Amino acid sequence: MGLRRVGSLLLALAASILAGCDLLTGPPPSGFVPEAGVCHLTMGDNATRTAYRPVTCLERHEAETFLVGRFAGADADSDDPPANGSDAALRAYASCRTAAREFLGDDWRTGRLTLRVVLPTADGWAAAERWYRCDVVEIVALDLYDPNLRANSLEDALHGPAEWLRHGCYTPTFGSSGEIRTLPPASCTGPHQSEFAGVWWADDVPYGEEIPPEAMSDGCYGVVARYLGVADDQELRPRLDALYLLPTEEERAAGETGVLCLLHTEGEPLTRSLAGVGLRGLPASN
Repeated sequence: MGLRRVGSLLLALAASILAGCDLLTGPPPSGFVPEAGVCHLTMGDNATRTAYRPVTCLERHEAETFLVGRFAGADADSDDPPANGSDAALRAYASCRTAAREFLGDDWRTGRLTLRVVLPTADGWAAAERWYRCDVVEIVALDLYDPNLRANSLEDALHGPAEWLRHGCYTPTFGSSGEIRTLPPASCTGPHQSEFAGVWWADDVPYGEEIPPEAMSDGCYGVVARYLGVADDQELRPRLDALYLLPTEEERAAGETGVLCLLHTEGEPLTRSLAGVGLRGLPASN
């Protein structure tokens, strides 16, 4: 399989859905099909009829299914389920990502969440199953990617401030090579050194290739500048750092391109949010 740009698939999402993915409307196909609007005790695949044990979202659970779609056209004609990185799998992920924004009220990358696409097993595909399932999972923390048990739905959870779920402020620690080791959350009105500024999309990096650190740094400085209300990111570089957090390996394999960007100071701790403060509101030096 040749390299393909994920960004082009995301930009052409409407055409992709029409060409290769449909929502499950009209008469359902024969065989096992999971449901939307249900939850799951664990975030395991549960991709077979025998393993499928959904629960109401008022019960304690790890994962919630908010959409079930269907492969169509050439994507449905394959002898095997779509492999990671295939056009069909990337189209399904793009469909889930767009639907997740509508379901949650904002892009899932802005909160303590992860997005998972579940596909039929090889046996299920051979039995004419052509569905894909979109699940969302709340995680404990950015530096602890374990499921956080819930007992209600995540629908509209990112609508409005949603401070309990959205990324906020942090007091990170670093390893000997400068990598982020831990990222404990902190109040944005109390002492902290880092603040989430937004998402930089690495859509121009071909699927399967490593995202260059220089590109992430430059991209995140641009995100931080917009968050602060600074026209030229070169002006803020002597005064703030831009940290970046990659998608997990599983998220990247599914097709995720969103890189989290945090502003950071090595100087005196911040005691308020820097959103919209402009150049004059920044620390004098880093």
